Amino acid sequence: MLSFVRRFNISLFKKIITLFLIVLAPIFILGIYIRNWGANTVREELSKSSTAQIEFYLNQLEDEIERLKILQYTCLNDEHLNRLAVQYSIMSPYDIVSNMRQLQARLMTIVYSSSYVENVSAHIFSIDKTVSSDRGVDETDPKVYERIKAAAGLKGAQIIRYEDGLYLTTAYPLDNSGQNSNYVIEVKLKPDVFKEDLKQFNIYPDSGSFLIDLTNSNEIAMASTGRSLHPHDILSDFAISGKSGTNLGKIDDYRYYSVYARSDYLSLLLLRYLPENLVFTPMQNFTRWIWIFILASISVIIVFTLFMHRFINKPIKNLVAVFRQVEKGNLQISLNPEDVRSTEFAYLYTRFNKMVESLNMLIDQAYKQKILTQRAELKQLQAQIKPHFLYNSFFIINTMAQMGDENLVEFTNHLGEYYRYLTRNSTDIIPLCEEVEHARTYTSIQTMRFSKNLEVDFSPCPEEFEQYPVPRLIIQPLIENAFEHAVDKRMKDRIISISFEICQDRLHIIVEDNGKSLMDETLAELQNRLSVQSDDAEVTALLNINRRLQLQYDEASGVLLKRSSLGGLRAELVLGVRRG
Repeated sequence: MLSFVRRFNISLFKKIITLFLIVLAPIFILGIYIRNWGANTVREELSKSSTAQIEFYLNQLEDEIERLKILQYTCLNDEHLNRLAVQYSIMSPYDIVSNMRQLQARLMTIVYSSSYVENVSAHIFSIDKTVSSDRGVDETDPKVYERIKAAAGLKGAQIIRYEDGLYLTTAYPLDNSGQNSNYVIEVKLKPDVFKEDLKQFNIYPDSGSFLIDLTNSNEIAMASTGRSLHPHDILSDFAISGKSGTNLGKIDDYRYYSVYARSDYLSLLLLRYLPENLVFTPMQNFTRWIWIFILASISVIIVFTLFMHRFINKPIKNLVAVFRQVEKGNLQISLNPEDVRSTEFAYLYTRFNKMVESLNMLIDQAYKQKILTQRAELKQLQAQIKPHFLYNSFFIINTMAQMGDENLVEFTNHLGEYYRYLTRNSTDIIPLCEEVEHARTYTSIQTMRFSKNLEVDFSPCPEEFEQYPVPRLIIQPLIENAFEHAVDKRMKDRIISISFEICQDRLHIIVEDNGKSLMDETLAELQNRLSVQSDDAEVTALLNINRRLQLQYDEASGVLLKRSSLGGLRAELVLGVRRG
């Protein structure tokens, strides 16, 4: 009794562990997944919101800088600036003062047009004078050349950070080196305005924002609330790729969430960071409700799982097992409908047994039908050849009789051997040596007809293929085709070659001629008819042989047509592995 109780407790313990793995573990994993999904959703929304804010700011800043650049380029064409640069030496003092004041007024217009502009200066190198919006006229500062050189090679807005100032420089002519420039319009920007702009992003405690010059990796402006971080410490945690991005990082005991946006036109990077706990704080209440949902669902799922296992899972498992046996080719398997209590599964078991019986019957019928169809088609194809040879033979005898050819008796003897071969052997498949000998007999008949200016090269059959089983009448029609369509149309130097080649365990029987009547279009049409065999197409000798070889061996067998090196047609019979 103690042994029974112990075995019962062990079995119950295993069931509890299995139930935990099957039911509780997925629910627990699902809860974690939902929690992480919610956190990721909040993080993504926060990322999208933060990214949209800083990208919107950068877009506005790009538009503003672009507007200032346009004002700079427009100012380069100012008539007062050009007069001072070119006609200064011949101008009266009154004209000089008047033009400088007009130029200064235009520069002040640029200053008043933007809150980012601190001062605008026009450096006229030809007279070594600088006209600025706030200081009037001064001698040209040598540092101007250094600021112009710093802009050399830069693309986009060309914002130059020199010492503690930010500058936009445009020279005329457009030479960034400053050596060949007549004058330069230089806009000095206000760094404090950038700092005020960054403060709008710091709406959370212990957060901050940076505006960084990517050209020299310098900090242009910075604003923070509470904890202040160094931008290089944040950027070292991830690589900047793309126009914007986000990252989670940790510096000492401070875990932060950072987001950046980059402007290639301005060559600036706007970086923003905030505490990580701001992302996950909204998830705390959600996590508690997840645990309540898990605990409330366990009891329902346990009952449902037991029901599913008894009435659905087990019958389906049995059904899947027998289907796998059917997939492996076992059609002698069946199910007992009495093993299940559900009428639906009993019906499925009964229909499965009926399906297996039907499959066995249909497979048997299809197999027999395929064999009968192939045999009938093979007989039909061979029957089409025999009258074809007879008609051509009568035409040859008629021609020789009309010409009084002395070889007529020998020709009729060969012809008798030829038709005795057709009538004495009723089998569909013969050894290759017999088929080759029959082709030689036909070649001898034709040679007697074309006795003049005809060269026939008939290679011997390979010994290892002499007993190879082949369909009857596959070589002779190709030789007949060479005589009829190539040699017969040529008056002299007529050549026919019959050879054998072994390539990759397959035998190639090659019939070539040097006929000149074969056009490229005709060859292409023949090749197309061999590759696309329609059931309702006229079955010629080439199509006949091609289909018989594929029926006898495999799809890689058949007839290949090419242009012969002799100039005529090259027909290859490819013999493959025999089916069955």
